[in-house]
This record gives sequence, C-alpha cells and structure tokens, in this order.
Amino acid sequence: MIKFPDNFLWGGAVSNVQAEGAWLTDGKGLNVYDTQEITFESGQTVIDSSELASNHYYQYHEDIKLMKEMGFTAYRFSVVWSRIHPLGDDEEPNEAGLHYYENMVDCLIAAGIEPVVSLVHFDMPDNLAKKHNGFYNKKVIDLYIKHVGIVVERLKTKVKYWITYNEMNLAPFHPGLVAGARRPENVEPAVFFKTIVHNTQLAHARAVLTIKSAIPHAKVSGMTNCPWVVPATSAPEDVLASHIRNTYHLWLTFDVMTSGKYPSYYLKFLENRGIEAAFDGLDEIKQASEKLDYLSISYYQTNTIRGVKNENVVAMEDAIIFNQPVEISETLSATEWGWAIDPLGFRTVLSALYQRYQKPIFIVENGIALLETPDENQFVSDDTRIQYHRDHLQSVYQAIQHDGVEIIGYLAWSPIDFLSSHKEMRKRYGFIRIDTTPDENGLLRRTPKKSWYWYQSVINSNGEQLDEA
Repeated sequence: MIKFPDNFLWGGAVSNVQAEGAWLTDGKGLNVYDTQEITFESGQTVIDSSELASNHYYQYHEDIKLMKEMGFTAYRFSVVWSRIHPLGDDEEPNEAGLHYYENMVDCLIAAGIEPVVSLVHFDMPDNLAKKHNGFYNKKVIDLYIKHVGIVVERLKTKVKYWITYNEMNLAPFHPGLVAGARRPENVEPAVFFKTIVHNTQLAHARAVLTIKSAIPHAKVSGMTNCPWVVPATSAPEDVLASHIRNTYHLWLTFDVMTSGKYPSYYLKFLENRGIEAAFDGLDEIKQASEKLDYLSISYYQTNTIRGVKNENVVAMEDAIIFNQPVEISETLSATEWGWAIDPLGFRTVLSALYQRYQKPIFIVENGIALLETPDENQFVSDDTRIQYHRDHLQSVYQAIQHDGVEIIGYLAWSPIDFLSSHKEMRKRYGFIRIDTTPDENGLLRRTPKKSWYWYQSVINSNGEQLDEA
C-alpha cells in the first residue's frame, strides 16, 4: 500500500510573472518575460499577451480558496522582481508590490498552506537587462541582493521555505529569460558560459547568506531544472555524450552549490580552452554551501542524445554542451509540444541527485501541458493529466521507499492554467481551467477539472489513492 511520509508537503506551484497579468498595475515595471522575443517551440502557433494572463493579481484569493479545498499544504509562488523594483535600480521599493505579496502570504497562512517563495523566476526588470546586460554584469548581483533583502525583511516572520533562483542551471543556455543577458558578439560561448555560471552562483550564494542572516531558522535552497539525457544507443560515443551533457547542464550547478567550490572537471574545462580560472567571492559561495538546507528541482522529461565525432576533444565537448540537439526516445510517448513523458526517468533522476548530494529534495515543479477542449460547462476531463501525475508520483514513492531518497514534498505544475514560458495559453498545465475572456466584471472564470478532484483525493489519502486504477 502506498503511503507517503506523514510530514510530506502536497501542493502546487505558479510562476507569478506568467499568471498575474496586471503587468503595469500599481507601479509594476516591465520585465524580461514581458518583453522577451518569442521563438516558437514545437507545436506553438500563437503568442498570448502577459497583460491579462490568468488575472491572478486580482483573483488570487479565489485561486487559494480552491487550493485549500484541494487540500494543499504548500504552495510555491514567485515574487516578481519588477513589481517590487520596477526599474531594478530604484532607490526605494514599490510599497504596493510588497503589500500585494504580504497579503498573498497572509491569505496562504490563513488557509493553512505553507508558502514557498521563489526570489527570481523569469522576472528581472527589463531595464537591468537593457542597461547592464543582466547577470552578465556583476552590478546586477548587487541590485538583486538589495531586492532580496527588502523582500526577506518584509516576509521574514511569515515564510519558512525560500528558493533563491529558479532553474539556475538554464541561465547559460537560455540567458535572456533566465539571466536577463545576451552573449556579446565578441565573446566565445565558453567564456560567456563561465561568466554566467559564476555570476548566478554568486547571486545565489549572497541570497542564501542574506536570508540566513535575517532568518537563521529559514529553509533555503537553490533550484535547477533536470534536463536529464540518456544515450540514444548503447554506442560508447552516445554514452559519453550523455555523461558530458548531464555534467554541464545539470550536475555543475549543484556541484558548486553544495560543495562551495568549482570541481576539477570544470577547472580542466577552462584550462583546456585557455580561460583563466579566476573567481571572486569564493568565500561567500563556500559559506552559502554550508547553509544550504535542501535542493529544489523541476522535472518534465527525459531525452536521448547522440555522440559527436570529432578528433578534437574540446570541439567534440563544446558541440555536445552547446549545440547538439536532443531527441525523444522511440520507447516514450510525448506531449503535443514534443516533451517526452518518462515517469521512470523521474525515479532515476531523484535517486541520482540524492546519492550524489545527500540533501533533502523538494520537487517544486512537475506537470504536463495539454491541448484541452472543455464541455459546454467549461469542464475538462483531463485523464491524460491524471495518468501523468499518478505515474510520476508512483516514481516519487519508489524513490522514497526503495532508494531511500529524502523528499520534502511534491508541488505540481500547476494549480491553475497560465501562460507558458513561451507565452501560450493553449498550452495548459492546471488542475483549474482559466477562461481567456473576461466577464462583465473583468474577471476570468475558474473551473476545476477532473484532475482537481483526483489530486484532492490523492492528498486527502496521503497518496493511498495512487493504488487505485
């Protein structure tokens, strides 16, 4: 019989910059999500505006009420940086923004839901990206830490769980959205990689120290996406390619974050490319590693990769790290957007992470995007989503029960529908359907889907319902 630990946290997660709307309301400034240049992903046909999104800014009370009814014990949301510091370098914070998030936290606490706060999630003020090239410039680290300090000071008596930086490992590979940065034309990819990796590590470390200074008992983590890849075949070059890709797209971020130093393989990476291995702030990175309480992750898919044939080893490695496309295994199904569905891979990732780092893991994103057609009452029978979460939660349980992995909780992506990272509302992740047409009061109708009732029963049974077909 499946039964999760008694203290297991059940809930969901939202990126506020993708859900709130109200994009210039109450003093908010534009951010990199608002202004990003969208490159369509597989299956995307339109771009939707973030001006309205899910209207979560005005309807979060309603959304939290539905989360409470579902049984949530934890909810992750993000404080939109440009709502607190519209330009990023403002002398004073925007009080309306601070007041908004404080009210949201109060609403969660009143509902018996543990708030989990992300401090940067695709929401760097656009001004900092344009003026300073985002986290490519160390000045932006200072401005970020000022922002963190103000948010923490306001919420320090109310929030226990903090996440410094969303999907930090993606910053070198999707720099515009994740780091507010662009690679200058005269800078080689490996040099840009080094700068972004270090500056985001330094930003994370200083955020950890800032939080722990203000709230010694706080639980603080960094976060990575888990872009797990496996060999396309048993050929040795494919096995090597998967090792290299995982090393630089996943392991490196947590290796530094947990040990407080750069690993030997990365120092060789720099040496072999003639890049000086000089780093400032290593003492802060080390101190932060010693104060890190847990690791938070997102997981969506597993892909395969093929080796690259090149007698020049550096060129081969660079091709795998920076250019080699991944593929969907022929043994796996995929979503309409070409994301492979691999719940067993989830167990593999969780086990590998815990064996490598021996720190508790908090799953703060996991979910599936679907094209949905509601009935005349706006009800959605999303059996595919139910199956996805059932299978992935069974893998979570197996990781706990059979691999000894310590897992804090599972926060599904997502309680409500909202804009994808590519700004598409057709790509729906939620247990609650959000209409896209406002009513006469300017509100968007919320309708629980079939998965809402299913997840409610899973939470109420602490996972026992997963045994049922």
